[in-house]
Amino acid sequence: MKYIIFDIDGTLTNTTEIDDLCYTQAIAETFGFSNFNTNYGHYENTTDSGILHQLSVERRNRPCTVTEIENFIDCFCNLLEIAYEKQAHYFREIPKAGKIIRRLTQQDGLRVGLATGGWKQSALFKLQCADISIEGCSAASFAQDAFARRDIIGNTISKMNKRHNTHPELADIIYVGDGQWDYQATQQLGIQFIGIDNKKLAHIPDIIRIADYDELEQHIGLLTLTS
Repeated sequence: MKYIIFDIDGTLTNTTEIDDLCYTQAIAETFGFSNFNTNYGHYENTTDSGILHQLSVERRNRPCTVTEIENFIDCFCNLLEIAYEKQAHYFREIPKAGKIIRRLTQQDGLRVGLATGGWKQSALFKLQCADISIEGCSAASFAQDAFARRDIIGNTISKMNKRHNTHPELADIIYVGDGQWDYQATQQLGIQFIGIDNKKLAHIPDIIRIADYDELEQHIGLLTLTS
């Protein structure tokens, strides 16, 4: 059994820019924070929950309460919905992402999962806007499940293991992502990585990059042969 697990923003949906804008606005509106670092790749955990936790501890010397997180998610999702009504082009799929998900979920011996640093509510909304069906996916994990991306990915792996009553070798698990933090998480977990070809990964040597989803199945086959 092989697993392939996908990130969402920048990997399946072309939503990174609008996501960052709405996330920043939601922080300001919900918590009143200002003059904080909006280069979110520089936070200890580049996830919606990890960034919010770090900001709250640094600014208020305490973590967010459950109610505060719920209010933040409501605000953030409302901003995304408003943005979609005005600028739907910010919510397009990465070309052929929906097609590759459909193809992979139909293959014997391969199971598909999702693991994103975004909230469940916002992630599902963006997938819906991009017209990407995840009906055939085995499991998904989100920012609510952990602060660290490696733990979010690990949570999806655990769910897939339980659902399919199997424990594949780490070499048979592939994560597809678009950021350095995605690659680092796979290194921490000891699983394979395939990157979306972009400037965020340009400085990392010796990784597989794809510029088109038509290339993905070939690389999955090569990784399987070498594992």
